[in-house]
Amino acid sequence: MYKNFIFDVYGTLVDIHTNEYEPSTWQKLAETLHFYGVEYSVTELREAYFGSCELQITLGKKNYTHPEVDVVEVFRHIFENKNKKASKSLATHIAQQFRAFSTEYIRVFDGVTDALKELRRAGKKLFVLSNAQTCFTKPELSRLGLLKLFDGVVYSSDEGVAKPDAALFNRLIDKYKLVRKECVYIGNDPLTDVDGARNAKIDCLWLKTTHTSKDVQPRFTPKYTVPSGDIAEVPKLLLKTDRK
Repeated sequence: MYKNFIFDVYGTLVDIHTNEYEPSTWQKLAETLHFYGVEYSVTELREAYFGSCELQITLGKKNYTHPEVDVVEVFRHIFENKNKKASKSLATHIAQQFRAFSTEYIRVFDGVTDALKELRRAGKKLFVLSNAQTCFTKPELSRLGLLKLFDGVVYSSDEGVAKPDAALFNRLIDKYKLVRKECVYIGNDPLTDVDGARNAKIDCLWLKTTHTSKDVQPRFTPKYTVPSGDIAEVPKLLLKTDRK
């Protein structure tokens, strides 16, 4: 039935905890910027970062209901505020430093690699569609050994739009010339994933992992639900549909 399996990343495939509000994160970032002659106090830096994010969101709302931020551009702006220029490469490097400072842990959920390999053995195409920053997510998926298992990826930071906006789903469908009825989306979030897939007219499997909010329910009922959050159930459940 399904030829294309499209996955969310964080909270679905990858267990991660970050804390962008931790004072030590901003202290380390401010100290890093000092090496480039970019002088911020911790408070000023934090305000500049979130202010730039807010500006991008405001501008993005001219085109989308759910615009996305590009943190590389945020850090270029942070340099510009101090009359310094940052190349895309340097801004990417600083953004990745920020990610490293703010990440407490990152790991693959149990069973993920085996489940993805089982789907590939069954002849399925695998894709990533995630509200994520390319400069963070691409190297993280590569380091975790997952990137090589996918046939294509679309990250929200590249597109300027985020789930649950149907526009992001449409970017992947158009880019890889997919047929909607042959696609199923797998994600843990009731709003961005379940409702987002419905907005895009794609079937969804709701994987209730440890990152899934217990207090929020989707507006729409997903076609499939795995309450245990065990991703090993995904091929068991969805490959059965091929045999019906």
